Amino acid sequence: MMKLSKLLAVLFTLSLAHLSQATGNGAPALPGWQVLEYEQKAFWATARSRLEVLPVPAQPGVWVLDVLSSVVDNSEKLQVRFDAATGRVLSRARISSGKEQRMKSYKYEKDFILRERRNAPSGDSTPADRWPVSNTKYLEYPPSRGDTIVTSPYMLVLLAARLQAEGPNKSMDVIVNTDLNFYRVRLTSGNGIPVTADYEVTGQDPVSGEFDTIAVAIQASPEGSLADDDDFSVLGLDGEIILFFDSKTGLPLQIRGDAPRIGSTEIKLKSVTMRATPQ
Repeated sequence: MMKLSKLLAVLFTLSLAHLSQATGNGAPALPGWQVLEYEQKAFWATARSRLEVLPVPAQPGVWVLDVLSSVVDNSEKLQVRFDAATGRVLSRARISSGKEQRMKSYKYEKDFILRERRNAPSGDSTPADRWPVSNTKYLEYPPSRGDTIVTSPYMLVLLAARLQAEGPNKSMDVIVNTDLNFYRVRLTSGNGIPVTADYEVTGQDPVSGEFDTIAVAIQASPEGSLADDDDFSVLGLDGEIILFFDSKTGLPLQIRGDAPRIGSTEIKLKSVTMRATPQ
């Protein structure tokens, strides 16, 4: 258990980062955390997800979200480049590993998305971005998009964090592109419930206890006709998804929703690495 003096110091640092919404040049501040790690155990399997947010060197106003997910013998590495101010995705790539390796990349142009699929050559160590292209598609945005930003599922964790920082009774709409499908997603903040959490803080003592929260509900519906099977999820959860944020630190402590073959479940924060303070 973290000593009270250390806990207060960490909470104070986190709160400053949580409350600071902009830097001196008008760009949003990076989250106070750098890495979040989640875990979900069900029967014989354990699913893990690791999210990291970093600024892109030499590209002011552009950040990158790196995600590593694994369950049993399958893993996925995702990288999303996005506009820091809005959460609009600029490009993303996903490398899936299991029985075979494949990469899907997406470039978000003004009027379309360029989607390419690449398959790893057998027994070859060639970097993924140089694997041969096996399929190319040009995805048109939904006609109803208007000025609504287009983003991706994992980005909803960041957007929900920004929304909850504004307090209860706030909402925002975004368009989410999964693979071939588009969804209109509404995020709505409200008063949460007390949540029990137990997580590690890199370089600090563990934190545990019951915490008051602000909740953000995520509701998704197809934007037009789906081009493929329904595939909307956030960290593997679908249905009505709710994120619970510590009301003092802004950390996303828990995510609730429906998991395939399990039903209603929750994913818990297992560890956090705080962002180094600029010198």
